[in-house]
Amino acid sequence: MNPAELFQYLPEGQKFTIKRVYWLADVKAEAKSGQHAHTDEDEVFIILQGKAEIVLDDNGKGRRTKTLSTNAIVWVPKYVWHGFSGMSKNAVILALSSTNYDSQRKGYIEDYQKFKELKTK
Repeated sequence: MNPAELFQYLPEGQKFTIKRVYWLADVKAEAKSGQHAHTDEDEVFIILQGKAEIVLDDNGKGRRTKTLSTNAIVWVPKYVWHGFSGMSKNAVILALSSTNYDSQRKGYIEDYQKFKELKTK
């Protein structure tokens, strides 16, 4: 058993309501996810199995990569560029989201240059 007390991973006073749960698994080919940021969504990622690198940029001044392994938990609030790379073949990543699914992907910033411009204003 590996419990996750989410309050330990959120900034003090941050409220987080889970509206959607999804996961990344059965990794093939490039072993990465699409990088993006959200204008209205906070997320928590839990590495249930395997390893992955998370790419992050919270200020528009450059991406950094952090290696995560089983049981790692990462809080990614809105307006933080993120995505996964270097995922092991056995990686399983659980995602907890503060928004419901939107097939039109409103609230997504998928152009890194646009993200940097928004963050540096």
